[in-house]
Amino acid sequence: MAQQFNKNISEEKVVAEFAIRRAKIAQLAIIVGVIAGVVIIFLYQDIASNAIALILLVVVFISAAFVNMKVWRCPSCNGHLGKLYLGLKEPKHCPSCGIKLIE
Repeated sequence: MAQQFNKNISEEKVVAEFAIRRAKIAQLAIIVGVIAGVVIIFLYQDIASNAIALILLVVVFISAAFVNMKVWRCPSCNGHLGKLYLGLKEPKHCPSCGIKLIE
């Protein structure tokens, strides 16, 4: 059963908030990629041990997954928006409440 969306939020505000959330997810992907690249460079040049690099990568990816779970949600009903494809396939409507997310 579809959830009812928040009637206090206009569709324009939902679209604007979703754009902000998409930007946050894109920024997170860039940060995670940069950190992973730096760790790989450190490993390649023997600056960091394998154990430290593995721990750092695990912490970064768990943090990224946590942020994804909190941010990748519908601004109207707070339902999770499903798989994240980083711009390759974005939801046009919320799978939970059906409100339009992208103009």
